[in-house]
Amino acid sequence: MSSGLSLGRIQARFMQATQELTVAAANLNFDFTLVKLEAPPEYRAIGDHLSSSRIREAETGPLHMTARKLGALFDDVCPQTPNLIKAYGMRASEISREVTEIDSDGPRGRNWIRTEYGGIDATSIWAAATSSKAALPIHLLACIIARMWKHTEATSLWVELVSERKRAIVSAFENGDPIQTALASAVQQEITREHLAKWDASARAWLQTADKAANDSTNNFY
Repeated sequence: MSSGLSLGRIQARFMQATQELTVAAANLNFDFTLVKLEAPPEYRAIGDHLSSSRIREAETGPLHMTARKLGALFDDVCPQTPNLIKAYGMRASEISREVTEIDSDGPRGRNWIRTEYGGIDATSIWAAATSSKAALPIHLLACIIARMWKHTEATSLWVELVSERKRAIVSAFENGDPIQTALASAVQQEITREHLAKWDASARAWLQTADKAANDSTNNFY
């Protein structure tokens, strides 16, 4: 009888903990759509070279939310490499400036189409920089994946990575491991294949921008 009571208490406590976790995560979900952070100092120059439409997409659009969700989901599995992330931002800012100078054929303000829609495509890296520090290594990973696989394959890989990460978090929770509220919220966030496809496509666009700077440097050297 006492065993049954103990089991009942355990089940009740489990249900209560689950409900508390769900409520806390639901409260945190609000942040995924509204939070916009100031980019780290090394990345801020990127925003100076983005068109108005790309800034809006990066700071308030679906790409921003995807970056934030991925950053939260993989936050505690990414290695801590502050020097690498800092160097990445410094080089990305240099690339943004270099390519803007290459493409510039006059004062930017004289061409409203270019000001609004043209220029470099650094939307995904700016989305990562303004969503969370945890999203920056995820963007670097996105660039590596985009280099190694074609778009369709890379999208499928992202779908698998997200699915396996969520499965691992749920498994840890079921085993009684402590789960941070941010992780619990991240598990409940929907990240569709379409979102991940756009994430990969934007990373590829950034790589094309970086390649343009690299090619110009090579041509100038010779």
